[in-house]
Amino acid sequence: MGLQLYKFEIDLPDEINLALIICGDDSAEGQRHTGFVVRNMEGEMFIFHLARNNDFRKGCVEEQYRYLLMPALEPEIEMSIISFLFYLHSGCDGKLPYSIEYKEDEYFGDLGELLVLGVSDGFTCATFVLETFRKYALDLVDRKTWPVSAGDRAWQEGIINNPRLGLKPEQFIAQVKSIGKYPRFRPEQALGAAHYYDGKKLPFSIVHPAGVEVVAEMTRLHA
Repeated sequence: MGLQLYKFEIDLPDEINLALIICGDDSAEGQRHTGFVVRNMEGEMFIFHLARNNDFRKGCVEEQYRYLLMPALEPEIEMSIISFLFYLHSGCDGKLPYSIEYKEDEYFGDLGELLVLGVSDGFTCATFVLETFRKYALDLVDRKTWPVSAGDRAWQEGIINNPRLGLKPEQFIAQVKSIGKYPRFRPEQALGAAHYYDGKKLPFSIVHPAGVEVVAEMTRLHA
């Protein structure tokens, strides 16, 4: 099945209760944002996303988002992830740290609780999506294949210097030391990896063009 995004004027199919969302600029180097949309047992839909440092949001569906269905997602895994998102949001009181670092560590415990993190640890919107899937044995990307580009270094420097991100001084100082040491995982790459995942970690050589497809779909829906 080809990669296709949908506007929320087309509802999630009856048998689907979880999908990925994306919004933002559809230019090649534009800033984009991702997260999850879920439907609960009462049929209500919510979005979950890491908006900025200590701002893990649960909210209503917003018009600017597009959604992507995951062809490889089993119903049991779908329901586990939905439960996890509700539990995590409640358990952490909507506070998750933001970080440009993304390590091989375990970020969540067996019950879905946030494990104790160091001052430099946390997520971007995209790595939160990837790590949520990894918790449920859907390890989408082969991190070792990701390059660290000059553009990624510039983005990392820009994002942690943005006062709207809300980093605390100790978080900022810790992350300055990490600029250029970790690859950037983009929101559209999280969606592309989710679409093409076949049970094995996907390398950058597959996920990067998949991300380009996602941005092309955003452009199509903006037309």
